[in-house]
Amino acid sequence: MSGAIQILHEPKNDEPFIVLSKEGGLASAPLDFSDQDNAFSQCAVFFPQIKKVRGKKEVEGGLLHRIDTATTGLLLIAASQEFYDFIIECQKQNRFIKGYSALCSIDFDNAKKSQGFPKALSFSKETLAGFEMSSFFRPYGKGKKQVRPVLPDSNSAALKKIGKDKVYSTKIISCKEYGDKAFIECKIAQGFRHQVRCHLAWLGFPVKNDFLYNYDFSLRQKEACSEPLSFAASSLEFPDMGSDKIFSFSLPKNSFPF
Repeated sequence: MSGAIQILHEPKNDEPFIVLSKEGGLASAPLDFSDQDNAFSQCAVFFPQIKKVRGKKEVEGGLLHRIDTATTGLLLIAASQEFYDFIIECQKQNRFIKGYSALCSIDFDNAKKSQGFPKALSFSKETLAGFEMSSFFRPYGKGKKQVRPVLPDSNSAALKKIGKDKVYSTKIISCKEYGDKAFIECKIAQGFRHQVRCHLAWLGFPVKNDFLYNYDFSLRQKEACSEPLSFAASSLEFPDMGSDKIFSFSLPKNSFPF
């Protein structure tokens, strides 16, 4: 197996959902029904009812969102169809909030060196907490393994490549600098593949050990570095299905890969 899971919330009659944390290197979802090396399939061993939920893909059951394979952190899985449908509607209303934490390099030339990014973002250290980045996204690079932000005033070639005509936003909650590194916390309501990692790289705070979006690390051979991606899906917030309560879950600090 590529990694393990830890169950933080087990399903109950009035709380039919599972919150789990997965290790970096473990996929969130199975590729097909024979694939067991992923967080969803590991969870289904203990809670088989999650496989009966009709989700976006039959093989993914009640999985409500994904995080990158390289990312350590929290996943929410529905244990009933009613809860799945409820959270999907909450997501459309921006009421399902995901938080991320990252140890980043400080390199304001990162986007320029990496190429394919829009113009540099303008901000001050005093206003960084609360700063919000918004963009469309397009696939980028060899094998389309990366993405790049696209703005309304980007060139026509970039605008033609956006997967969905939808704006995705990443909001910085806090930033603490430690020499040439920064610890950043941010939140999103809607998510696109690699959104937070790409937005941080665009801002000038590429995630440490990120071989896709941190230019200095991309110059090295990935296999030459055994350190994990310094990035974690660190919190989840969503409403209760039957009351005004807001559930809030945080990744235990000793689970952070940095």
